[in-house]
Amino acid sequence: MGLTFTEFKDKAKKVLNIDFDGYKIDRVERRTKSLMRRHDVEDFDQCLHLIKNEKEFRNAYLNHFTINTSEFFRNPDNFVFLQEEVFPKLFAENRKVRIWSAPCSNGSEPYTLAIILKELGIRSNRFKILASDLDKTILSTAKKGVYKESSIKNVSKKIRDKYFTQKDKNQYAINSEIKRMVRFEQKDLINDRFKSNWDLILSRNFFIYLTKDMKDNLIKKFTDVLNEDGYFFLGNTEYIFSPQKYGLKKVYQSFYKNE
Repeated sequence: MGLTFTEFKDKAKKVLNIDFDGYKIDRVERRTKSLMRRHDVEDFDQCLHLIKNEKEFRNAYLNHFTINTSEFFRNPDNFVFLQEEVFPKLFAENRKVRIWSAPCSNGSEPYTLAIILKELGIRSNRFKILASDLDKTILSTAKKGVYKESSIKNVSKKIRDKYFTQKDKNQYAINSEIKRMVRFEQKDLINDRFKSNWDLILSRNFFIYLTKDMKDNLIKKFTDVLNEDGYFFLGNTEYIFSPQKYGLKKVYQSFYKNE
């Protein structure tokens, strides 16, 4: 008798070093089965064998499992608030502002931040933008900085003409100056320790895939490394109930402030 999904999950997480139990289990199973269909994998035994022994399939599994959809200026109203309210407060003091995008997916979010800061006239030596993700493949895509037109649908023509070069009908490359403003790293947000001293943390559209307990653990991990008066920026469909228990106060839609 072959492996059940639960048996497969328990063995695969040791190989991949991913804590699947932190994710909503029905999503993990659904994503696993869809990848198996795509690669004509017959059962969980074969899937586990390929994860263990075929690097290309293992990377494909990680890529399929992780969250790789994003776009520039996603939910534009939030970025208006970020530009007009949050950044002026953070840069009011004469110090370096530390910003973390986690997970960063294809890089469109941290590059959006760099564009906004450039438009505000903030010199690059006054801030640090770190972008983290588990998936090596999507990090490679992010570092290249080339996007389909659908990823820049919220970008105004003025900004598009200023910071992007059209490569062909449906490919746009972000300019090198903006790319240099962002540093990328591979990181497992569930298992790895976090660096401290952040003024703005963006973790957008990640919590919706997690169990309630893992969401609670991660909010604590993020807020523990968020500076006093720092901001925590989530996705539009994500909420923190009773934010005061984490030392947070909701200030606008998906923005919470560390008090």
